[in-house]
Amino acid sequence: MPPKKKQKKENGFMVFMKSMKPQLEAKGHRFPRGLTDVIPICSPLWNELSSEEKAKYHQKAKDGVGFVKEERCDTRGVPLNLKAKEEQKKVSEKDELLQRVEDMVSYLATQGTLENHYFYLVHFNIAVATTEGEYPPCEIAIVKFSLLDGIARYYHEFIEPGQIRLGYAHEAKLHSESTHQIPTNGFKLANANYLAITDNIKKMLLQSDGGIAPLFVVDEDKIKAVYILDWFVKKCCQMNETYDTVNPFKCYSLNKLFYELRRHADLNNPSLRFASPALVADHFGKGMFYYSKNMACQWHVDEDNVTFCSLTRVKNYAYTISDLCCEYYDLSLLPNRHCPADVADDNRYVVLPKVAKKEEPEVSNTPAVVKKSDDEEESTPRLPKAPVAVNLKGVVPGIGRGILSGSMSSIQSPGPSQATPPPPAGRGRGRGLLLISDESD
Repeated sequence: MPPKKKQKKENGFMVFMKSMKPQLEAKGHRFPRGLTDVIPICSPLWNELSSEEKAKYHQKAKDGVGFVKEERCDTRGVPLNLKAKEEQKKVSEKDELLQRVEDMVSYLATQGTLENHYFYLVHFNIAVATTEGEYPPCEIAIVKFSLLDGIARYYHEFIEPGQIRLGYAHEAKLHSESTHQIPTNGFKLANANYLAITDNIKKMLLQSDGGIAPLFVVDEDKIKAVYILDWFVKKCCQMNETYDTVNPFKCYSLNKLFYELRRHADLNNPSLRFASPALVADHFGKGMFYYSKNMACQWHVDEDNVTFCSLTRVKNYAYTISDLCCEYYDLSLLPNRHCPADVADDNRYVVLPKVAKKEEPEVSNTPAVVKKSDDEEESTPRLPKAPVAVNLKGVVPGIGRGILSGSMSSIQSPGPSQATPPPPAGRGRGRGLLLISDESD
């Protein structure tokens, strides 16, 4: 075995440098190479000390256990091992949040309430992204969605982003022109009442037990969404000194939710598991429903820029999940809830008659500003009823990749048995194999 290296002992000067290093850093000095960079500054100071003062540091070195190796730091003076610990902490927190989504879906499936449970999907448009990690918002859209009922309602708002950080005005202008086209200042539709906006979000997410439901955002927007939700709380505190400083909003992975919803349709069917998280994001990114009717807000429709509207994005999330999941839960597609009403083609899809529904009105704390879904009917959870098999011979597949592709030869209807056979194929209220419209349609 090679001889052990003798452990180097500290001397008085090294103890002096270690005691001075924090004080020098507080004054703005940076030491990327550790004590090596401290020596030029501390040497003159050490020479100015009296013999008695130096003796105190020599005694401290003598009483010490041994030489402690100085930590290596990055260019900002942050110890490298501390950075590694922070990165590991972020990974652990991310894994924990993903596990929460998995546990949530698993619990709801065990309780038999997964199809009825409402999830809240959100998208933000921002004025600009700064290198300081700021993402001032200019638009928000949230949809209330369940597998059984599709999009029950939505909330949409333009937001006043406030003063853009100095030096980013031109970048914000370029970002707006290349994406959502929302003006960064002087926009008449922008709402600067952050207290009202935050209150509307809270009311939409309010649960019967008094809790606030989590928001689900695509992974690529997670950092942005977390910043914006905290930004709302800070703005409210600036407007009202008595406002609660605790951020009540939680933000979870929509990609993970999509993955788990499809997987739990049949845990014994490996084909329902996405091969990778990238594949989940790919389905959202395709934007199959972007150009359908009733997707964007009226302002973006007038601007002929529907694809970048936040409302378009969240509706596309909901319709994509419905397209690739509802088939395996034996759930029918409702127009403007699971899919756009204009995606049916002439002489290609069988449209079933309307089904009368008897249901109790939903007790909701949602504010008046929260809008109804495009079918202009307040939605309540639909309870599955006795299934009816429908023969769909001659159905031509659509462009979807789930139910919307026409992949099923028959599907179960949640309505009562019909006395008359379905009408001949013709224009319906949505693409798919089964479309049941409400009485108000």
